[in-house]
Amino acid sequence: MPNDGQVNPLDQRWLVLDNLLRALFKTHEIPRDVVQNLQHARALTNYYNEDSTAQERINELPKIDSLLNSAEQKLMIMAEDEGPEFVDEWTQKLADASQGKEVFKDHKIQSKFIPGMPANFDFVRFNFRDEIQVERFYEVCEYENVIIEFDDNDKSVFIFGEKDNISNALSEMASFFQEQVDA
Repeated sequence: MPNDGQVNPLDQRWLVLDNLLRALFKTHEIPRDVVQNLQHARALTNYYNEDSTAQERINELPKIDSLLNSAEQKLMIMAEDEGPEFVDEWTQKLADASQGKEVFKDHKIQSKFIPGMPANFDFVRFNFRDEIQVERFYEVCEYENVIIEFDDNDKSVFIFGEKDNISNALSEMASFFQEQVDA
């Protein structure tokens, strides 16, 4: 782990790409695979960061790099539409991030990656404004055969599983979302 004022380059690179995506979202339609690559890279990075000395986690580094490279390439092609100054600005941010310089603050949720999660599982993440009754979520998730993980504040939620099962679980959870809107 970097020290003396430096931050984790993987985390920073992801943050720069995430912020670039947000900047481009205003004027471009972002391809679905870019978003999925960034989500997958973040999950694998969190897995790696849990124990960066474990060989099975170290083996994920090429995959993380590949996902980030793919997203970066596509986002930078879109950035060219915004002009050379925009491209130069983001190229510098990416270079700084790769060197472990803090470009953006990382407001990490305190999620614990679930070791042993099958690689073919999808996941969704969402946040609530207020705390929710986690027991109700557990019942739906058990019934729909998905895995749920809450952040320490019981406001951030991850749901892991097969795509159809996640969709069914989210449909069942619609009332929870409505409660947040009505609050």
